[in-house]
Amino acid sequence: MLIGACGFGSTGSSVVSDYLKEYDDISVIDDLEFTWVYMTDGLIDLERAVMHPHGRTSDSITAIRRFIELAEKKKHSYERHGISEKLFMASVHKLIDSITQVKWNWYKGDNYRIRSSKFAKTIMIKKVIPKIEKKKGRQIKSWPMEEVRFSVMPENFYKAAKTHVREMLKAARADLSKPLVLDQPFSGNNPQACFPFYDDPYAIVVDRDPRDNYVFANTRLLGRNHFMPVSPVEDFIEYYRRLRDDQPYKNGDKRVFSLQFEEMVYEYDATTKKLRDFLGLPENPHPKSIFDPSLSIANTQVYKRFPQYAEDIKKIEEALPEYLFDFSKYPEPDKNAKMFFGKSPLNSGKKKV
Repeated sequence: MLIGACGFGSTGSSVVSDYLKEYDDISVIDDLEFTWVYMTDGLIDLERAVMHPHGRTSDSITAIRRFIELAEKKKHSYERHGISEKLFMASVHKLIDSITQVKWNWYKGDNYRIRSSKFAKTIMIKKVIPKIEKKKGRQIKSWPMEEVRFSVMPENFYKAAKTHVREMLKAARADLSKPLVLDQPFSGNNPQACFPFYDDPYAIVVDRDPRDNYVFANTRLLGRNHFMPVSPVEDFIEYYRRLRDDQPYKNGDKRVFSLQFEEMVYEYDATTKKLRDFLGLPENPHPKSIFDPSLSIANTQVYKRFPQYAEDIKKIEEALPEYLFDFSKYPEPDKNAKMFFGKSPLNSGKKKV
């Protein structure tokens, strides 16, 4: 079982890994945001190009090139999580080799013109190479050509992609013999799109009251900023709603469970029971040893600490009433209590595998 803790950016998804880390027989990697599957030019974009192509050749050729280029850019960031550059790139090329159906030398997909700034390359493509080929009576392979790879609906795509993901997780020292918890392996609004790349995937989507989400995004209170629009507040409201209304995570998929961060804090017993039932887990052997709601309560009703945003908060309340958590049933937290970002202070930060 692969359990993905995912959200929408500062919505508190680490509460899932904190809680599940309290189980002795669950493997948890919470120091790596494993976004490789759905990042731009990643596996989902590769899937779209080779399994659902719109063009004759350009879709797969371009997507494969971009996938390899992305891997070259990202290989350094994965090395600090135990995935060596050598192993990572070997796995990437193994995947690409396995789905490549044809490869040959071709010009890069640029619009070359005689008056192009790439004058030498243009002259070769437009003048020199055609003359040589006409004289020899055959195609030639020379600069500025490159090797391109073509793949349309390869039968082994998902098997090969799963193998690639599995190799990366093993390199990160994941114990795949146990249920495994990963941080952000799925996109919060559409986790199902990532499911074909994992074995037995389950998504837990965590959301947060938009008023607090706005304050987190609008300040450097927790060390982050500029990852969502906040000014004017109407842009935040549009952004917040578009990521949630009618999105696939709300489609009633039996492998997707949604919860509010505030529910884990204020309704701990009922919410953790629902979480256990969803994953088929027994009672927690060490409750509140890592996720302690009495600590996390400091990260709720944060908007009340910032009266300068009162007018904006009022607009959010009027525009997004269905996403507000009803705090009226509970006492207000201590405004002087220490807040924290991400993992619980009781979480050692070490991978539990």
